[in-house]
Amino acid sequence: MSRTPETLKQTAVRRTAEGAGALVAAVGRATREPERAGYVGAALVNVVSSALGAEKPRKASKTLLMPLLAASVVRRRHETRPAVTAGLLVGLAGGWLGDLVLMPRKNDLNKGAAAFAVNQAAYITMLHDAGARPNRFRSLARYPLWAASVAGSALTRPDLLPAAAGYGFLLSTTSMLGDDSRLVDGLGEGDPRFGIGHGGNLFLVSDALLMLRALVGEEGVVGKLLDAGVMDTYTAAQLLLVDGILELGRK
Repeated sequence: MSRTPETLKQTAVRRTAEGAGALVAAVGRATREPERAGYVGAALVNVVSSALGAEKPRKASKTLLMPLLAASVVRRRHETRPAVTAGLLVGLAGGWLGDLVLMPRKNDLNKGAAAFAVNQAAYITMLHDAGARPNRFRSLARYPLWAASVAGSALTRPDLLPAAAGYGFLLSTTSMLGDDSRLVDGLGEGDPRFGIGHGGNLFLVSDALLMLRALVGEEGVVGKLLDAGVMDTYTAAQLLLVDGILELGRK
């Protein structure tokens, strides 16, 4: 008997549940891995302090995020292919440098984007190596939005064009490759690989919030809430991608 095709609503519900399961599993590692507990705690502190405008805890927690996530990669190095371990560590080093550049309220978004480009290039390389490939539907769902954001930046904030054009393209590519169904076909419930596509998509959301924050300003209630939203989606995205790629890279 042939299987009845899912409706778009059913697909959305299923994939949301799969992503939530992957996130719960990733956070659940905090009960047995101190560096994961540290990452979850630092992420919570950063989001709350960003919303409240509490600069000391915001900066301190942001400094710790990527090193703590890198410690998870090091912990699992013996069960992961060396190229994947190295790729993740290089990518997270780029993310850490980007975090440091963007830490001040008054920052250089283009320089931060250049550092984060290393992070995305590492993810793209590893997803491609795992068999993820572009297709028309996933490309059309992302690259036109990227082109629109570049045009919008050219009209409103031309100084941000390098970040919007270069880094935005890499983000779209990570998201597009991460959503390749070949990465998750036949997986059981709660598998970390279900989080890869969601991680890529959350990165897009985080970047959109970051650009919006740059447009409205970083001071005031709205700017602080947007900053909290940036960090909330960013920390979840990094966690989902790292855990998913570690699972892809098992020996």
